[in-house]
Amino acid sequence: MKIRKKVFFRNLIILIALIAMGGYGYFYYFLNSLSVAGGAEGYPTPEKRVNVLVIGVASGLADSIMLASFNPKSKDVQIYSIPRDTYYVRKGVSGTAQRKINASYGKGKAEGVVKSVEGLTGVPVHYYVEIDYNAVESIVDAIGGIKVEVPMNMNYDDPTDDLHIHFEKGQVIKNGDDIVRILRYRKNNRGGGYSEGDLGRIKMQQEVVKLGIEKVIKGNLVLNFMKLQEPIQENVKTNMTPKQMMFYITKASSVRADNINLQTLPGGTKNISGLSFFQVNKEKMQEMLKDLLEDN
Repeated sequence: MKIRKKVFFRNLIILIALIAMGGYGYFYYFLNSLSVAGGAEGYPTPEKRVNVLVIGVASGLADSIMLASFNPKSKDVQIYSIPRDTYYVRKGVSGTAQRKINASYGKGKAEGVVKSVEGLTGVPVHYYVEIDYNAVESIVDAIGGIKVEVPMNMNYDDPTDDLHIHFEKGQVIKNGDDIVRILRYRKNNRGGGYSEGDLGRIKMQQEVVKLGIEKVIKGNLVLNFMKLQEPIQENVKTNMTPKQMMFYITKASSVRADNINLQTLPGGTKNISGLSFFQVNKEKMQEMLKDLLEDN
């Protein structure tokens, strides 16, 4: 009888180990499907700050740009929004419209935006994550929705892009389709919109991002990540390797919602050659990014 028990428990342990290995293998395979070009070189250094550029893409254009910085020591996350119309001159590129930082996505794709952000801020970008807005809708629905109160009447139509936005002030929206609409809203059909212009739109994006992060990290991070595998696999690309992703997913599980801080690069609007740009205040930007510049 004792021998039978030993054999049973031995076989049970082997079975559990095989299931665990299979789960790990599947998870690794899934992460590998997100990695492009073999991933970035090097391996994460424990306790060292990491900077990740998050690029939101809509209809083949970089619609939102955020520089996220995670400090493993203090377990805080700093997220800096970079207005898509930020003025940045790239070498060898002519044309006034090409001086908007989001134009860097045109030929260089994510790597092009990374180079421009590094040149603008002086902060090294270790990795990038590119997210198509198609993923946002599915991700929001997969986590059960995000409740957002509409700050003003919104009425905008773009038939060429099949984009129609019609919300009333005070209305609470939750599903993924509506969340994407409010993220893409810039102005009304007859003019008007956010009183702060594109900065108002960025604040809305930041609010949605924070609400989404809070909802995901409240539960089991790995299980939530796997629950979102289909929309992520189809619409998210990164230059992290699977090992790097697993390392930071584990680290992120210790992040608290009140340790997530969102800001926008300082500056203001400026008309240049007939086009409206966001001009960064370099002195204030360096002060804002002081920790990132010193840690790298």
